[in-house]
Amino acid sequence: MNVDFFQAIASVLRNTFNFEGRAARGEFWKWVLFRYGIVLAIAIVAVMRAYNQGYHDGLEASLPSSAEGAAGRIGLADNLPPFGTLAMGFLMLTFIPNAAVSIRRLHDIGRSGWWFVALNVIPIGGILLFVFYLQRSSAGMNGYENERHLAPLLAPRNGPFSEA
Repeated sequence: MNVDFFQAIASVLRNTFNFEGRAARGEFWKWVLFRYGIVLAIAIVAVMRAYNQGYHDGLEASLPSSAEGAAGRIGLADNLPPFGTLAMGFLMLTFIPNAAVSIRRLHDIGRSGWWFVALNVIPIGGILLFVFYLQRSSAGMNGYENERHLAPLLAPRNGPFSEA
C-alpha cells in the first residue's frame, strides 16, 4: 500500500489514539519527515527573525567585555525562547500520534509496542528503535492485524486462478 505524503499524515492523525494494527514503513517515515520538518521550519524562522533584528552578533553579545555592559546587550538566544516554546508545544501536541504510529510500526515488523516504551527509557534505545523502524514489514499475518489489514486477505478474489 503506497500512500502519498498528505494521505500518510492524515492517516496518522486519524489514528491518533489507535495503538493496534500496523503502520507501513512509508506512512511512518512520512510522518517523521512532517513532524521534524515543522520543527526545523520553526527553528529556521527563529534564527532568521533574530538575524533580521540585528542579533547576528549573538556570540559577541553573550560575552560582554564588562559587567555593566552585560545588562544592555541582547544575544541571539534571547530571541529564541518563544520559538523554542512553539517547537516544544508542537512536539508535545504530536506526542500521542507519534507514539501510536511508532507502536503500529513496531507491530508491522512483528514486535510488541512495549519495545517503544522500554527503548525510550534506555539512553541508547533510540538507536535500536531507529534500526527497527528501517526494517521491512513482516510478510503475511503476524498477530497484529486489524480489520483494515485482514480485509484484503479475506476478500473474495476474481481472477483466472480463483476458486469457483
